[in-house]
Amino acid sequence: MAYARGEHWTDTEHGAPGRILLVDDQPELRRIFRRTLVKLGHEVIEASNGRAAVELVRQQHFDVVLSDVRMPDMDGLELLQQLCELDAELPVVLISGGLDAEAEQAAAEYGAFDYLMKPLAFDKLQDSTSRAIELRRRHADARERYEPFASMKRLKIPVPPELEPRRKR
Repeated sequence: MAYARGEHWTDTEHGAPGRILLVDDQPELRRIFRRTLVKLGHEVIEASNGRAAVELVRQQHFDVVLSDVRMPDMDGLELLQQLCELDAELPVVLISGGLDAEAEQAAAEYGAFDYLMKPLAFDKLQDSTSRAIELRRRHADARERYEPFASMKRLKIPVPPELEPRRKR
C-alpha cells in the first residue's frame, strides 16, 4: 500500500496506532525506527538507555517497548527483566544486531514478546508492533471488564494464536 508523505496508516489492516517506547543507544537508529513508526501513526517516545526507559515506564503508559539488546550500562535483557517487574503485561520487543542464541533463549525465558534481527524489515517491525499493541489493549479491556468479578485468583485471559508472543520452536 502506497502512502503520501506525511500520511499515516491508521486502518485496521495495519493495526491501531499505539504509544511506543523506543530504546537504543544509537541516535541514528532511533531516528530511522522513529520515522517508520510515526508514518504508521504511532506516538513514539525515545530513551537512549535502559535506565531512562525504566524511569519513563514508571511515569507514563506505553503499549509496547522496542529495545536494542546491546547497550552500555543496562542491556536489553536487563531492561526486559526490570520492565516485567514494573508491568508484567507490557510487551517488550527486543532487537538484536547479531546472532546470539543465548540472548535469544534468555529473552524467551524472560518473556519477551518478540526477538527481531537487524537489518530489520519494515513489515516485520510493523507486524510485531501491531500484534503487541493489540495484545496490550485486549489485556487492558479484559482487566477492565472482568476486574469487578475477579476473586483473589489471577484471571487467565485467552490470547488468540495470531497475537501470541513468538517463541523459539
